[in-house]
Amino acid sequence: MKKFLVIFLLSSLSTTCFCQSQNADAIEAFNKAIQAFNVKDFNQALAQYTRAIELDPLYLKAYYNRGNTRLNQGDYANAVADYNKVIQLDANFAKAYLYRGFAEMKQKDFVKAINSFTYAIEKDKTLDAAYLNRGVILQNSEKYIEAIEDYQNCLNLRQENPQAYYNMGLCKYKLAKYHDAANDFSMALDLKPGYSDYYENRGKCFIKLEKYNEAIADFNAALKSNPANAEVYYYRGYCKMSIEDLNGANADFGMALQVKPDHEASLKNKAITSLQLNNFDEAVKDYTNLIKKDSKNQDYFHNRGLAYLQLKDYPSAVDDFTAAIEIKKEFAEAYFNRANAYSKMERFTDACDDIKSAEKYGYAEATALINSVCN
Repeated sequence: MKKFLVIFLLSSLSTTCFCQSQNADAIEAFNKAIQAFNVKDFNQALAQYTRAIELDPLYLKAYYNRGNTRLNQGDYANAVADYNKVIQLDANFAKAYLYRGFAEMKQKDFVKAINSFTYAIEKDKTLDAAYLNRGVILQNSEKYIEAIEDYQNCLNLRQENPQAYYNMGLCKYKLAKYHDAANDFSMALDLKPGYSDYYENRGKCFIKLEKYNEAIADFNAALKSNPANAEVYYYRGYCKMSIEDLNGANADFGMALQVKPDHEASLKNKAITSLQLNNFDEAVKDYTNLIKKDSKNQDYFHNRGLAYLQLKDYPSAVDDFTAAIEIKKEFAEAYFNRANAYSKMERFTDACDDIKSAEKYGYAEATALINSVCN
């Protein structure tokens, strides 16, 4: 499964807190900070919260809101320091643990973040964001069962959370619970219709369940909102191959390559479908591009040789079959097809040697043709 976007969600930051100060000047600075924060003037908010703290060093809410301001500014280390001061002043301040955990996540200090979210939950079991973000860390650590439990706890508290359903679906996909994962993606779509990632990943579940038409419908929907997604074109092409719509599959692999020319899976499958569709000129181009990426793959040379054979370019076919045999000495089918090319070129001795080699290495069709080729 492709790499998925996992969004860290944070509840709205609190700014309208009780002042908890007896210092009138500190209160005035605090209120000015709130006004600045509400209009996203974070620099001014930071300055006013700092002034409030200077006037009242025990001003818990000023530390808390300054931490929130720094979080918005991306100053995660100093945000953590502010939340630590809040916790020092009030060890039961649950949201300080929550937002400290988020800042620690952004610093990639996941062990500390897990602990902060766990403390937040211990202090206030209604903090759905703590469950959600702890679940994200567990998910990224491939602890999918534990992550699912946290996402479910989050949903028990707030059912209308599409991200929790989406992340839970990703975990269930990893656990090969494709039907359940598809249901979670459906729930996410009910809450957030039209979101391309949800369609894309439900489509992948349908592939695993071999529901190719349903998968195609989801990939169609995903492409409506994000038409420049090579992965989705590839997977839709794969579905079309599976229902034997080779023309549609070939076109989708081509679209994927327009978006991302180095998308190797699409190039491989486009080459295969080009050959199957008897589009031999295109197959030669496709396999030439693959050989540029991997010149040690005997199948690429062999299949390009088959295309050249159909185009009656027998010398090029011989060169490719020879290259395949040099990579894999006992490549029986390559010997067989090179024998065919040699026969077309009236090099009958070489054809006879090759047909015998094909039989030697176990290619059953060679046995029936040895007498006619060698005589």
